[in-house]
Amino acid sequence: MAALALIGLPGQMSAQTAETDSAIETVIVTATKREESIQDVPIAVTAIAGEDLAARGVQDIYGLMEVAPSIVVYNSNSTTNGGTVRIRGVGTTGNNPGLEAAVGTFIDGIYRSRAGLAFNDLTDLDRVEILRGPQGTLFGKNTVAGAVNIITRKPEFDNAFSVSAGLGNLESREFGLVANTVISDDVLAGRLSVAYRQRDGYYEDIDTDDAYDNRDRTSIRAQLLWTPNPDVEVRVIVDGTDKDESCCPASFWITGPTSPVVAALGGDITPFEVDGAQNVGVNSKPFEIVDDSGQSVDVTWRTPQGATFRSISALRNFDVSRDQDIDFTNADIAAPTDTDESFRNLSQEFQLYGENDRFSWLVGAYFYTEELESDEIIGFAEHGALYLATIIGAPQVAPLLDGDPAGRGIPGQGYDAVYFSDTAGWSLFTHEAWKVGESTEVVLGLRYSTEEKDAGAIINGAPYGESISDPFCNFVPIGSLCDNASYNNVADESKLTGTLKAAWSLDDNMRLYASFARGYKAGGFNLDQEAVGNRDANGNLVDQSHFGPETSDSLEFGFKGQFLERRLTINSAAFHTTFTDFQLNTFTGLGFTVGNVKDAVARGVEIESSFAPSGDLYLTAAVTYADTRYGDDLAAGNAHLAGKRLTQSPLWQSSLSAFFERDLPGTGWRFLANANWFYIGEVNTGSDLDPEKFREGFGLVNAQAGVRSSDGRYDIVVWGRNLADRRVNTLVFDSVFQTGSWHTWTNPPRTFGLKVRANF
Repeated sequence: MAALALIGLPGQMSAQTAETDSAIETVIVTATKREESIQDVPIAVTAIAGEDLAARGVQDIYGLMEVAPSIVVYNSNSTTNGGTVRIRGVGTTGNNPGLEAAVGTFIDGIYRSRAGLAFNDLTDLDRVEILRGPQGTLFGKNTVAGAVNIITRKPEFDNAFSVSAGLGNLESREFGLVANTVISDDVLAGRLSVAYRQRDGYYEDIDTDDAYDNRDRTSIRAQLLWTPNPDVEVRVIVDGTDKDESCCPASFWITGPTSPVVAALGGDITPFEVDGAQNVGVNSKPFEIVDDSGQSVDVTWRTPQGATFRSISALRNFDVSRDQDIDFTNADIAAPTDTDESFRNLSQEFQLYGENDRFSWLVGAYFYTEELESDEIIGFAEHGALYLATIIGAPQVAPLLDGDPAGRGIPGQGYDAVYFSDTAGWSLFTHEAWKVGESTEVVLGLRYSTEEKDAGAIINGAPYGESISDPFCNFVPIGSLCDNASYNNVADESKLTGTLKAAWSLDDNMRLYASFARGYKAGGFNLDQEAVGNRDANGNLVDQSHFGPETSDSLEFGFKGQFLERRLTINSAAFHTTFTDFQLNTFTGLGFTVGNVKDAVARGVEIESSFAPSGDLYLTAAVTYADTRYGDDLAAGNAHLAGKRLTQSPLWQSSLSAFFERDLPGTGWRFLANANWFYIGEVNTGSDLDPEKFREGFGLVNAQAGVRSSDGRYDIVVWGRNLADRRVNTLVFDSVFQTGSWHTWTNPPRTFGLKVRANF
């Protein structure tokens, strides 16, 4: 709810202060789909310049929580399917392709339907806008908690070239190139951005010298900007990202009653200790190969009548192939998963807007389709038969797990599944603002959305409505592997969302606002083997595949002010948001169940500030208190959650940063430095809020220091992240096939390096 003025680089500070005596520059954002001052919009938005993110060493979307203390970003078993973004403690736990996000992610106005589909490097950016609270009016469905709006640099009518390179520990290497060229004066310009990053992993294999969770990715973005006359602008973007990485083995956190059996089979069961070694055991190397590409055309036309028409057309393709040893031990119990997923997204948005002295208006329409396919195979490995027979005390079961008696091509047995989901929808929206007096503005927005989903699963090749189980299920009916049925269901839904805001200007530098907003998150289908399974008292399969939509209603009261001749910005707000039919994805030890919890409530206060005491020093400070809990009156199946804070929902988050820059006399160079500290409070990391999944609060420190030539052409910077080398259990989960044990993923260790850049 607070808004922070865009943080300038030290180099930018010196240029601006010569004219404004350290005043913080006014920032223009597009949080309302039109360009407005960040201090004027009655929205909780933080805008962070692309140069500032680079100055802090933020390379990808994970780093946003270091600079905006209302957001948390993390991943679990994969960066694509397990990626999650949370705002004010609310987000959608990943690991299930059927679930869409509670925090929408947009890049150049184009929606990414899952958070993990946007977990790429942040390169050649204009800015990132983090919008808190429901954004259902202008940004549509799946923004019940907020939105991340990423805007890249567009071509300019100026020839420029920049190249950068860097080295660091963990054998890290990076290379960047940005080329901007004028093809035809004031008519046609092009821009090319290339980024390459490679780094060794930090999870160390206890049996080999291998390390996992590495980085090996290349991103390319090519653009054309055509302005045939002053009233028309056409921007064409073609982008692609390739990744070949080894995501996400896990360490033991707590060993349970099955751990001695794991040890007897040759598995190491040493638990991870906070700030200790990050050792893992695997029988096969994990990998995650991603091919992400897209094309878009953005047309803006200022009509002769004074209105502006905008069209954004986009097509995106996302393919990922990944494999992982899912028992997360070096005992060969479960065979590696074999998963492939693909997303095909087509979208079209139209906007028409205009304004006069008293009234601003906008109407729009949005159309989209998505085709999703996912397949997965899970089976028992070489030691799986002996392991299962031992823990259940039934050695006669072991022979039933060997070979392929079902004839489905899965040695060791288990299950194979193919999931699919086809979505089509459209929406109409409007957003109007009236100046009802010299100092008062009223905003009204409405959006009507409708969509249809056709989704299902084919489990073990069974016909729809039937189940096929391997022979061992007759003796050991493991819920996640047995009695799971194929299904194909269709659902459609429509929702009306909107907002009502009022803003009052106390003077030229202080503004109050109050708002009500409703957001909407689409319902869907559980794309997991446990969607249809088990049997009721009559022996019928129970269909729990569908989960309903989620809505959020939010009240916010905010203040935005600048003081000391605009050298100090202090913005704060209070919020109270009720989430109805909250969608909860819970890991059961092998599969996932999805359902709606009656309600959850987020309430709290955010304060963000920035201060430029002099031309060479710039400071920021921010703190968020967000108490986000389930309601007290929940149904029997969720009664254990009543009154408790949501998973990964810290009560406190905060950050501090300092930028400093000064001339080095007689050298033609300037010294620059920055340091950033951020803190995330204690949380329970599990959707079921099991007390064993607790993680203590922790703070991390990042810093950079270097020199820049006085003409701004050359930079040489040394950088360090997580300088105190803090390592914690970022997410704890039930160990697969190991009831009573828990594994954990951890954060990266200390990293450091050197980076040089040249601008021409």
